[in-house]
Amino acid sequence: MKPLLPVLVAGGTFAAAAIVGLFCGVAAAARSGQALLAPAGLLIGAAIGAYAALRLLLRSMS
Repeated sequence: MKPLLPVLVAGGTFAAAAIVGLFCGVAAAARSGQALLAPAGLLIGAAIGAYAALRLLLRSMS
């Protein structure tokens, strides 16, 4: 179970960042009226989450 824990934490980090990015994009789209801000927020959140997850996984390997 111990080798699986960093993978679960990294996956949770990625998912949380993507969801927060989506919510921020939806909020920005609702304020500005530009629907493309919602998927942009999702992509930005996913990119940040992927970076954070990769750092967590690399740190757990060393």
